[in-house]
Amino acid sequence: MSGSLKTLMGAFGTTDFLMPLILGDLTEEDGRKRARGQEGPSISWTVGHLLSSRVYVLNVLTDGRENPYEQQYGNASATDGSDYLTLAELQAEWDSVRAQLGEALINTTEEDLDALAPDGLHAEQLIRDKIVFFAWHEGYHVGVIGALRKAMGYLGPAELIMQQRKKTYGEVETAGE
Repeated sequence: MSGSLKTLMGAFGTTDFLMPLILGDLTEEDGRKRARGQEGPSISWTVGHLLSSRVYVLNVLTDGRENPYEQQYGNASATDGSDYLTLAELQAEWDSVRAQLGEALINTTEEDLDALAPDGLHAEQLIRDKIVFFAWHEGYHVGVIGALRKAMGYLGPAELIMQQRKKTYGEVETAGE
């Protein structure tokens, strides 16, 4: 496997590692709380949006498939969330799409990545550019989720990682200590 494919897998893998942490301690009510005075997205909508984006990446890498998340979470505005998937369902869907994306990336070559992108909506020229954009897009939305979590009094993603490290490895020294 090429270095650039390993890098892409690592970028998507970071979100995969974080997803059970950022969803695991939320209540359903908090998962559906909207930002910006109840007009913005919720964590539940944002995870659904990321699922829609991942299926888009899968469609770029494979023959294409129906995107079951597009209508509700793709380019649609967030709603009150009453008809959203539950947090457990979102996690289960994430796990399924994660496995499919991993398999698609394993079966991708550098030549595949260097092919011309069909519709560069964000000025992408190559398939590689399109996938890099969506890896960045995930990072952006994980940051949004972190801000929403912090505003509700939950730990942010970095704090969740440190908590997980402490559980796994015990006390962990940080730089400057």
